[in-house]
Amino acid sequence: MHARFLLPVALALIAAPALAQERDFCANRPGIGTPACTMAPGTAMAEVGVAEWDHTANASTTDDDSRFGDFLLRVGVSDSAEIQVGLTSEVRDRSRNRASGLVSRSSDVGDAFVAVRRGLAGPNGPVALEAFASAPADRVGDWTAGLLLPAGMDLPGDFQLALTPELDLAADADGHGRHLAYGCVAGLSHPLGARLSIGSELAAFEDEDPAGHSLDARLAGELAWQVTPRLQLDFEADAGLSAGAPDTALMIGFADRFR
Repeated sequence: MHARFLLPVALALIAAPALAQERDFCANRPGIGTPACTMAPGTAMAEVGVAEWDHTANASTTDDDSRFGDFLLRVGVSDSAEIQVGLTSEVRDRSRNRASGLVSRSSDVGDAFVAVRRGLAGPNGPVALEAFASAPADRVGDWTAGLLLPAGMDLPGDFQLALTPELDLAADADGHGRHLAYGCVAGLSHPLGARLSIGSELAAFEDEDPAGHSLDARLAGELAWQVTPRLQLDFEADAGLSAGAPDTALMIGFADRFR
């Protein structure tokens, strides 16, 4: 599974022009939405989720999910197209029964991910189309595929508006079929100087799994610090707005453009 997803990246790196083009730094991280920009041909970027923690509590239980080391590699393959390959780390769940105090722990394997993004109005937006497919690393048949239409717009006062509508064909929870999942992310960002930027997003995703529909709606706040022209550190905090979202979520990571 992993080898098949990594093969296109190796071929792209071999075929990439020896002299890489320089573009403004544009990472997927942080945030829930997706930017419309693409990597320049001959360049690559590694994006790493160092740690993520989700917390949910109700009258009977308290759940804490943690992940470490999510990885995404983006490679520019033409003036307005890139390919992406990613691996989601193992997810660890800790659940505590409020009444008895008993604690249970479980873990699940992460997903392998591959995507293609193409700019529809030039290499840096304002509109792009992204197609992706993902599957658990140990259950290839439980694949999910989807389409995103990232779009961005410059606003007065150095603000930027970003929208990411998404439509997915998602694997059923019981592993015996697929269903629709869809949603949208709307975000607003603003620079706080030459290297620091802040942003906020409102996201809502409806999942029509036959086992039970759910709505994941949340409000996110993000901070990105471009330490060098090629390295960015980031932090994100989410607040759940619906029963299908965690009460709170915290994420920290970085993006490194290394070619």
